[in-house]
Amino acid sequence: MLGMFNKATEVDLTNIFAEPIHIEYDLLKKYLGSNGPGAKLFTDRVKPDVNPLSPENTLVFTIGTVTGVAISTSGRIKITQANYWCNRLGVDTISMGVTISCAMELQEKWLLPYNNFKFGNEDILIDAVKKTAFVEGIGSELAGGSKILAEKYGDPQTAIHEKELEIPAYDPRGAFGHALGYATSNRGGYQLTGYMAAMELFSAPKRIPRFTQTGKPDLFALKQNQSAVEDGRICCKFLGYAAGLGFHARFLTAITGLEFNVATLTKIGERSYNLERPFNIAAGVIDYTLPERVINEPFKEGISKDSVIPKKGMLSQYYFVRGWDERGVPGKHKLDELEIDWKQ
Repeated sequence: MLGMFNKATEVDLTNIFAEPIHIEYDLLKKYLGSNGPGAKLFTDRVKPDVNPLSPENTLVFTIGTVTGVAISTSGRIKITQANYWCNRLGVDTISMGVTISCAMELQEKWLLPYNNFKFGNEDILIDAVKKTAFVEGIGSELAGGSKILAEKYGDPQTAIHEKELEIPAYDPRGAFGHALGYATSNRGGYQLTGYMAAMELFSAPKRIPRFTQTGKPDLFALKQNQSAVEDGRICCKFLGYAAGLGFHARFLTAITGLEFNVATLTKIGERSYNLERPFNIAAGVIDYTLPERVINEPFKEGISKDSVIPKKGMLSQYYFVRGWDERGVPGKHKLDELEIDWKQ
């Protein structure tokens, strides 16, 4: 796929209009895959100090790119409708798109017996979503997710997932800190646990180099703790772009009458994350890793050319920062420090 096939659609919900925009080939070649052009368009159009709730805070969607569906002409209509039916029927858009993409690659390898599942075929999207929701026809195979689908047809590595949860449209080979997030998320390939892509790709709240691993395990552990606090507060993750733990502390102090500060919230977030890890271990979820393809297959062109993920070095350092052993199991001293009573 060539980015978004040189076109995207700009939708203005304030003034109620939509119009196509042209994307230069040089931009597609320079920036990473399909997500890269989206990030470039975002950073070009949105100022660093934009109000996150204002109309000027642009949203960039890349659902069609993993399935090769062009954003131009009727493609944008089919993608929008597919999103609509996912939401209407309670189907996760990320897992749906990645699983359809997996099916398309299996068909491309002559493994899947559905000839119309080809990259760029927009006509199958809506039907695939509906059949998946009702577990009918091809949907009965897609409904199990990409891992089960790829294993059934003899090519497990076609499925891009972590702990059986499909990885979203941030290729970890282009953002090493974000790769650590996928590998250590307690719920699988989830992008918002720590969300290092914000700094590595979008410079929010500040930019950090995306192809280095120095200092990232320490920073990422802090971001995960903040993410756990946001989950505990049941607030939108986008608030993290504009408000840090200091804001949360003032907010919680005001509404509860209890005294909160950055240090207490950091410990609460750390405790939450350290509670989740023993739960996973007790459930038999031990290995924290990434799909073999994103570890061993480097990009062949673009800004991330030849990039592979130095996961092992970062993972061991991350375990050290967390106070866990070499297997990723929280040590007794850490559990005692956080007042967690867990009998291994």
